[in-house]
Amino acid sequence: MSADAPQPGRLNITIVAANPFEFDSRFLRSATSLAADGHRLRILGWSGPGLPAEEELAPGVQLTRLDIDRRISNALKPLPERVRRGICRLVRLDYDAQVLPPDAPTGVDRVLHLGRRTLEMMANSRRAGPWADAVVEAAPETDVFHAQSLIVLPVVREAAKRLGGRFVYDVADYHTEAARLARMPWVVREVVRRRERDWARDGSGFLAVSDPVADLVVRKWGVPRPTILWNCPPAWRPDEPGVIESDRIREATGIEPERPVVLYQGGFSVDRGVEELVAAATEHRLMELGAAVVFMGYGRLESFIADAVKEHPGRIYLLPAVRPDDLMPWTASADVSFVGQPPRTLNQKMNLPNKLFESIMAGVPVVVSEGNEQCRLTTEEEIGVCVDIDDPAAIAAACADLLTAPAEERRALRSHCREVALGKYTWDHTAVGLVELYRKLAREDAPVGPGRSIREGASPRGEKDAA
Repeated sequence: MSADAPQPGRLNITIVAANPFEFDSRFLRSATSLAADGHRLRILGWSGPGLPAEEELAPGVQLTRLDIDRRISNALKPLPERVRRGICRLVRLDYDAQVLPPDAPTGVDRVLHLGRRTLEMMANSRRAGPWADAVVEAAPETDVFHAQSLIVLPVVREAAKRLGGRFVYDVADYHTEAARLARMPWVVREVVRRRERDWARDGSGFLAVSDPVADLVVRKWGVPRPTILWNCPPAWRPDEPGVIESDRIREATGIEPERPVVLYQGGFSVDRGVEELVAAATEHRLMELGAAVVFMGYGRLESFIADAVKEHPGRIYLLPAVRPDDLMPWTASADVSFVGQPPRTLNQKMNLPNKLFESIMAGVPVVVSEGNEQCRLTTEEEIGVCVDIDDPAAIAAACADLLTAPAEERRALRSHCREVALGKYTWDHTAVGLVELYRKLAREDAPVGPGRSIREGASPRGEKDAA
């Protein structure tokens, strides 16, 4: 046995991510928990500007960033380059673009955008083979691969097949009903659904971000019910279940101590409630309170928020993202947290994002959108209020109601949020199922999924199939 091999009953696990792995807290926590249980962990992400190719993220967790050609124009290979460039000009696609901008097409561009999305999907499919080559080369010792998203699912399936290994699929989003694919024609989504189902059925284990997602996966794919893995933070200062005092946001922005703070933290993406909160920031109820609306994070709508800051100085503020292990004191310095993901897609209706659990762990009550799993949990646990996400005045009123409640009620609600989070919604609590899943895989020589074995016809470890 090599010096860096895991102990008997433990595994070499490789998480494959479709991002540069800078702020992916769910999968970093997953890797850290599995490493602490004795497994050997490697994460394979994408390269990114200024980021190192190799990095140790935590004890026993090594990150390698792979140089993968992610250009959407690669969908058009093997056509001659001049033809590829011509088609890109036709659909108004930058030849070197790797990611499409937020969906906001109008007129003729709506049709062209459909073409761009189609090329993006074709590029994802064409990339799977070379990406699997890079994964196998980087982690030939892998026993179990861990798929971070639908994009990497065919990659890890192929890599596992070549190495005679297994894979786990973490359904952190139900991708065929998420923002991008949800806007594609039904026939396109149906093709992708069937491919995802067929790929997933070769899996040896499954994780899901919420109970509704797990139920849907069982119904649609015919696989064993996934283990629920909520996007919870680690327990933060559990010896102090009451209200945590912090002034991080006010110190960073110069907001006066007496002014209430409404916080949005996380990714600045379309259909996350960013535009809706900007609209609510200048509604009468928040204006009369002198409330400061603070956005803290990163993403494609950052320039939109920056423009709003210029237009409404002293009302809207923008702060950069902070690392997950430093997030709690920042969140705790807010008075209300806006988790307004609109229920416009099935995925949004079922999802439970990080910021919901991070907010209540910090003792901050939440305002969430009606009509989704977040609202159900918020109502059941009495940790905030639900609101019509499409009504800026209603958003402002919901935030204002929380901000103007009697001081003793506000303090009691903050303390209750902490108690709920520490009692149920901590990473240590939710990760028990994750750890047990991999212990089960370590005890078994064969996949546990209902589909055909990924090992059927597999070549010896480290060799590609003859095909």
